Amino acid sequence: MRMSRFLHPMPAFAVAALALAGVAQAARPDPVVRAAAPAGVIRHVMVIDLENENYSVTFDPVNSPAKFLNGTLLQQGELIPNYFGTSHVSLGNYVAQVSGQGTNPSLNVDCLNLTPPVNLAHLLGGYTDVVPGVDATDQASFPGQVVGNGCVFPAPGAGQRGALTIGDQLERKYGRDHDDDAVVWREYAEDMGNDLSRDYGTPDRLLIGADCAHPAIGGVDQSNSAAANDQYATRHNPFMYFYSVIDDSASCNRHVVPLGTLNVGTGGAPDVFAGHLYRDLRHLETTPKFMFVTPNLCNDGHDATCAAPNVEGTVNSAGKNAGGLVSLDLWLKHWMPMIFASPAYQSGELLVVITFDEASPTGDARACEKTNQADCHSPVGPNITDPGYSPILSLLGVPGYTDPGTTPYVRAGGGQVGAVLFNKRLIVPGTVNTSGSYNHYSALRSYEDLLGLTEGGDDGLGHLGYAGVAGLQPFGPDVFNRL
Repeated sequence: MRMSRFLHPMPAFAVAALALAGVAQAARPDPVVRAAAPAGVIRHVMVIDLENENYSVTFDPVNSPAKFLNGTLLQQGELIPNYFGTSHVSLGNYVAQVSGQGTNPSLNVDCLNLTPPVNLAHLLGGYTDVVPGVDATDQASFPGQVVGNGCVFPAPGAGQRGALTIGDQLERKYGRDHDDDAVVWREYAEDMGNDLSRDYGTPDRLLIGADCAHPAIGGVDQSNSAAANDQYATRHNPFMYFYSVIDDSASCNRHVVPLGTLNVGTGGAPDVFAGHLYRDLRHLETTPKFMFVTPNLCNDGHDATCAAPNVEGTVNSAGKNAGGLVSLDLWLKHWMPMIFASPAYQSGELLVVITFDEASPTGDARACEKTNQADCHSPVGPNITDPGYSPILSLLGVPGYTDPGTTPYVRAGGGQVGAVLFNKRLIVPGTVNTSGSYNHYSALRSYEDLLGLTEGGDDGLGHLGYAGVAGLQPFGPDVFNRL
């Protein structure tokens, strides 16, 4: 096993951790900067993706409606203010986090089923293939990128490298899964398959929703807006946009599953959970190495007014189902204690990351706090020159999106969203990291490093797509601040 490269002398804790991981202290470091956690200490990563909020709003200690997040969770983890989305609107950011693929015009309208005006006629819309779907010829500039426009990325084959996900990487390294109760990766999507006629998919074996739910290729995605009985959105489930995942229906059904259910305890009674995430977290041996958690359109904060009650049934000032940061915060209030109580988290082997796909799409399309696109390693192209520009926002007249802009990189990313990281061994609780700047690509690079993916990928070092761009920095000792 290779040893992570450290940017400073290793303290006693790190040496001990390396010994526990079976790594010789004299091992030669990789010729690339790796995530700064000792190899083998973090064996599981969970990413919880929330929706469409600016950092300045979410983490306002006085005015944010997210009181549990700001008042309780921040005291248990590390806040990274300078964490950025990579595009507008949602889907490109989800795709980036699991594959390192850059966005394209159709992803930048969430692959919605559009009847476009003339100025949007180039968009494919709907659940369509990325076409022509060929490898970028300039791999130095565009590592691992698939050239084209559309929604579902081709798998490797016929001389093409195609596109893979971190799930595919884990299966290649650790073996294909054949046990429904012990898989190396999982997507947990809340409400997925509650209404099969809306979401499609295969009825789940636990009788909660459906697995691997997506439209037929070229078909209509009916999950663009929430329903009272089903608030699942395909576009927030990134694994559904890769043939490497959906082509094997049995494997997809094992790996892409409904989140499960929560019955909030009353009168002092504990919350009661059921379903895949709760079952998987009960034992170390059933906890996947990589977990991507997608709350529904109410509980991820996307919908300001929800189609159904949030987890506590609160209403807003108009007497409607409260959404936004209120519903998001309540979801975290009930689910996070269960996650923290898991053996994987208590052992220090689980890193939990709470972040947002993009900032509010009302003008913040920055890629980082630095002066230009190149400095923050948020690449542009080959399919779009303005990843932070969404034609649908322009169509809707959202301020700041009336034209694609004329200044290079004027809309280079998805804006500042922030992230909160939790780990009992490597992160000092209650800290704020003001020195590091990260985005969805550097986060993916970090997850790959942490989970032992050090070979293959698109750079030969275990990194997919833009996670392998030269000079991109994974989570460093500024993040793992307990070393």
